[in-house]
Amino acid sequence: MTHILGLSPAPVASRQQGFTMLELTVVLAVMALLAALTTPNLVEQLNIKRADLTVQDTQQLIDAARSFRSNTGTWPGGATCATAKDVLEANDYLPALPDVNRYDKAISTVCTGNMFGVVQGAIADWDGYLVNSLPGTTISNAATFEITTFIGIPGSEPGLANKLSRVATGDPEDNRMRTTFFMGGQEIQEAGDITFSEPDPVLRADVGSLTLSSASGTVEVAAGQTLTVDDVIVRSRGNRKLSESIPNYVQIGTYIVRDAWIVNKPMCGATGTAKASLRPASMRGGYTGPSAEEDLIGRYGYHYRLVDNGTYWTVITKSEGDVADYGTMDSLVDVFCYYTD
Repeated sequence: MTHILGLSPAPVASRQQGFTMLELTVVLAVMALLAALTTPNLVEQLNIKRADLTVQDTQQLIDAARSFRSNTGTWPGGATCATAKDVLEANDYLPALPDVNRYDKAISTVCTGNMFGVVQGAIADWDGYLVNSLPGTTISNAATFEITTFIGIPGSEPGLANKLSRVATGDPEDNRMRTTFFMGGQEIQEAGDITFSEPDPVLRADVGSLTLSSASGTVEVAAGQTLTVDDVIVRSRGNRKLSESIPNYVQIGTYIVRDAWIVNKPMCGATGTAKASLRPASMRGGYTGPSAEEDLIGRYGYHYRLVDNGTYWTVITKSEGDVADYGTMDSLVDVFCYYTD
């Protein structure tokens, strides 16, 4: 190989490795997608953490106020409890807490003689989360996402207008039910008098019979039956049982009958028996026939009787006198249902 003096071979350019524009675009798109997927979750977790810490701080403040009331008989912070938080911290009921909550919203305290409340702000959509997490809490201003948490005197339920108190709070409305009271199939025990203020109240058993019971007896209204009581005063009759004052029969009706007529029997139920009673027939004058029938002189009348034919009775007439009068002589029959129990 021949080399020319003073000349050297031309350098060979090296090849550089890198991303094409297409590859860079794909990578950036994937990163943007991952950021879009993870950012809301991170924000959600942050909001949950802030809400949970707000719940904890509020509950601490509420519990401290409850303890203060139990020990001193008054709410902390004077007549309106405006300085309750400072009083609780100064008396070691509450660790030092900031004056704003985790949403950077001011915390204030209020009270009346029977209630203590904590008022604070939140952010959109999370005021409802706090209401559901803190007992006795309502949204007091929806426009600013303000919530208020109330408690009552220790030993009572939360002192809210929509809550019932177990004890007398001084406000009858705290003990008054304003809607249908559902017991979920449970019993009511240790009750005193029950007073109905509305006209024509109803006690009803939706299934089966209704029983009113006392230590000495019961009153039962069976399903499908009606009990109507009009001026029954047992004590005024020397405590006589009502059953002893009621006859053992029920009159169904009185009917005019003649010879060979049919009287239908009434339906008296499983414990009743159909009964009928003929009234005496009329007597008319005396017999004045031939002297050969001297044994009939002075006798003139009719004899009725009932013949049982299963579901009805047949009227039978016997005459002492003119046989032609059999079919024209009327009598009366009384029909009853007779009960032995």
